[in-house]
Amino acid sequence: MTAIIVGASSGLGRALAGELAQRGHPLLLIASDARDLQALAADLALRHEVEVATLAMDLAREVDPGARILAALASLPPATALLLPVGLSRRDDAFGLGAGAIGELLAINLHAPLAIVHALLPMLCERHATVVLFGSIAAVRGRGHNVVYASAKRALESAYESLRQAHAPDVLHVQLYRLGFLATNLTWGLRLPLSPAAPATVARRVVARLGKGSFKRYLPRRFALVALLLRALPWFVFRRLRG
Repeated sequence: MTAIIVGASSGLGRALAGELAQRGHPLLLIASDARDLQALAADLALRHEVEVATLAMDLAREVDPGARILAALASLPPATALLLPVGLSRRDDAFGLGAGAIGELLAINLHAPLAIVHALLPMLCERHATVVLFGSIAAVRGRGHNVVYASAKRALESAYESLRQAHAPDVLHVQLYRLGFLATNLTWGLRLPLSPAAPATVARRVVARLGKGSFKRYLPRRFALVALLLRALPWFVFRRLRG
């Protein structure tokens, strides 16, 4: 099967590309930087002897990303997995953020994933494919920081539920991972309440479950307990966290 990875050049997306290539899957890698993509594709093709195509695309400005992806798939084996580890966060994402910055965050974290799923859905359903969405622990409850990012990630959870409601399990598998802290450049140097997980570890678990039903889970699993505790806090207590 060909696996489509949106946001493939760094972090979890890069780790997913490596894990899938190691298992022999042809790949379509999508990210904004053409040079990064070409270097990654050449490395994976050489080490794992798999077919790797790339598509450089600025998701914050691309009007119809799905159409470009469909065109890029024409020369590849049938695609049966769409993984969307794409995301953008900003340290100044709080109330008062400018309209342009809000639009960019929503475009990458919500609009692009939804537009891509909508465009590819007929093809994916025809092939009984798996769509993998990636949420965040940041979306468990409202917060004073990462306001737009968390709002977009919570909206993805609604999209996940809608996809499951609209498609029988024998037509489409839909999986949602609520991610905790990952050891990437976004968390480098930050003081975190829990240690971040290695992207390669998370990627192995995601790839191992492709095609194995529809579900939503926390990764790493310990963040399920964190979410449970956060939801259980009375509002007047939770508000004092200001995080």
